Amino acid sequence: MRFRCVCVWVALAFGGVVPAVGQQWLSLEGIADGEFWATDSGSTVAARNNGHPAPAGRVQLLAGVEAQRIELLFMGEVEGGKANEDGETDWEYDQLMLRILAARFAVIDIGKFPSPLGAFANRRLSTINPLIGEPDGYPTVYPWGAMLNGTAWRVDYRAGAMSLPATHEDYSPDPTPVLRPVFGAGITPIPELRLGTSFTWGPYLNDELGPVLPAGADWQAYKQRVLAFDTRFSLGYFEMHAELGLSSYDVPTQTSPVDGIAYYVEGKQTWSARLFNAVRFERNDYPFIRPVSATQWVAQRVDGYNTEVGAGFRIDRSTTLKASYRWQWWSIAPALRSVLLDGYALAFQLSYNFDPREWVERMH
Repeated sequence: MRFRCVCVWVALAFGGVVPAVGQQWLSLEGIADGEFWATDSGSTVAARNNGHPAPAGRVQLLAGVEAQRIELLFMGEVEGGKANEDGETDWEYDQLMLRILAARFAVIDIGKFPSPLGAFANRRLSTINPLIGEPDGYPTVYPWGAMLNGTAWRVDYRAGAMSLPATHEDYSPDPTPVLRPVFGAGITPIPELRLGTSFTWGPYLNDELGPVLPAGADWQAYKQRVLAFDTRFSLGYFEMHAELGLSSYDVPTQTSPVDGIAYYVEGKQTWSARLFNAVRFERNDYPFIRPVSATQWVAQRVDGYNTEVGAGFRIDRSTTLKASYRWQWWSIAPALRSVLLDGYALAFQLSYNFDPREWVERMH
């Protein structure tokens, strides 16, 4: 109950300072998600609340202010509930970005924004994601950085620098922010098909690892390289998304880089204006990297698979109810079976998309 009150207070507080709906220089959108999870107790990927059924919820606010060819974009959220990843109430702002619209083929973004590597970040919100979970190999990262991007004819591109690598907190040490280049491009030969690729490289460790690095070694000398591919295809009421990521890591005490591969394929079928279903299959053969001492680091590929199937029902234009079942399993050596357990997650999600300005308008 306390969490619900906090969420409503935040939404009303932000909405209460907004001008009337007629103001075209301001865009504002809110997304409220209520979830219920029932999972196993031991799996690395699926488990929540130690396997006890529990609720979770979040409220996200997306705002934009536009003046001439300049935009200021913001996204923040409050999230909580026992089925939340850490079981606590968290306040965060994920995006704070200045956008300069020089031309269609030259847009400059400066600030904090989703990583431009890969494509899933563009579909991370519950109102776009046809399922409830997200691919284990494609967690959304929000680095600080600057990027030049745009479109010309049927080609799009992006080039810039970001402060964080594309790593997963469960598989490698938390990174220290340091600027690293990122490039991407795509082509849309027909409206139903897009093919894209992106690439980044740079340090992925942190500056507190000195005691467990080889003598005289600099943590920034160990690089991560990621080459990603993505595609989108639609035919009638069927949509397909797929991504492939190839990674390589320099690891202390290892004589050669450790490689990884991650991919997923996702399909969504819309049966009517209200009903749809989706399925996503993923493999994440990602290097697990951890220090033991200055002379020994663990660097082992951990091959995980998961599949999520679900269905959604649009109650009205603003409200969607989804249900999904996800099961996850490992293809690993028997010695690791006691550490990496298979698991499952059953989830229900009710999403409500709202404009706080309409609430204010009704109050007047």
